[in-house]
Amino acid sequence: MHWIHSSATMSRNAYLVLLCAAMLALASCDRLQQQLIQRGAEKAAQGDRQDWLSDGALHVVLCGTGSPLPDLERAGPCAAVIAGEHLFLVDVGLGSWENVQLWRLPRQQLSGVFLTHFHSDHIGELGEVVLQSWLAGRREPLPVYGPPGVDQVVSGFQQAYALDTGYRIAHHGPELLPPAGAEMRVNTVELGEDGSALVLDRGGLRIRAIRVDHQPVDPAYAYRFEYAGRTAVVSGDTTRSENLVRHARGVDLLIHDVLAAHVIESLSESLAEHEARHLAKLTADILEYHASPAEAAAVAREAGARMVVFTHLVPPVPPILASRVFLHGIEETDAPQVVLGRDGMHFTLPPGSQEILRQDLD
Repeated sequence: MHWIHSSATMSRNAYLVLLCAAMLALASCDRLQQQLIQRGAEKAAQGDRQDWLSDGALHVVLCGTGSPLPDLERAGPCAAVIAGEHLFLVDVGLGSWENVQLWRLPRQQLSGVFLTHFHSDHIGELGEVVLQSWLAGRREPLPVYGPPGVDQVVSGFQQAYALDTGYRIAHHGPELLPPAGAEMRVNTVELGEDGSALVLDRGGLRIRAIRVDHQPVDPAYAYRFEYAGRTAVVSGDTTRSENLVRHARGVDLLIHDVLAAHVIESLSESLAEHEARHLAKLTADILEYHASPAEAAAVAREAGARMVVFTHLVPPVPPILASRVFLHGIEETDAPQVVLGRDGMHFTLPPGSQEILRQDLD
């Protein structure tokens, strides 16, 4: 009985020790939670990465380097361009806006969305882009630029989000969330005879639309950004395009979509052998309207680009294999500097320089 009594006493003591430890842990967690909340509030108040708006450089961030095929490592196609006091997005694939938020890009300064074409993987996040940038503090209608048909796309998203918009205004009030900020302003871009058009010319920033070849999608555009003597081109989806070569002449940074044709061809043949004819045909068809890595590198070389960055990577492959798949057959002597893009790559093009600085956002 003495042993039982002693064991019970030890059990009570152990329980009290554990209880005290738990209370201390909870108190520590509470302090940590408060610190995290305070840091989060400070970051929100600071409007992170605001210095990019005023440092005079041209900034490009890859917010999505994937394709319509599911990929845990990559969001849908999207490139953020920051110039002067403005943030622009070229295409808004699924998951891309989440990256914009996670990397604390200056969302309230979003000044326009440029759509290259209307495949679903390039427009799927448009509703969230408008909504979330409005909630972040944007107060005026968001300009959306694109080929003919952009009015139909914008109208559809506006209608789909109309009820949500009404709920939020009723809840928070029009003073905090002015209704104009939830709207989009359509800008249909018509090209000239030379296959290009000046879309925007403001405060030293010039943005030009360029026809590319993505048949049967027609027209499909690339966009060229010029600011402070530096230039960047985002190709959108295209095969090898002579018009892109012509209008990307001398560009510092070329962001170009790529498809590993040798992998897709093998996949299509394998599907056909296993009598998955429907998938085999769909897979084979995509070979017709995307450039191979070698073709994209050749476009960059002929245009005189300083750097080409591969994006919209098809098919999705594990990161450990990506370099072997997408840089296969490209010789350094045959191309400018070639970079395999990934979500979170940030390129800084300082004024008065030929440098292209690269870092990964955390």
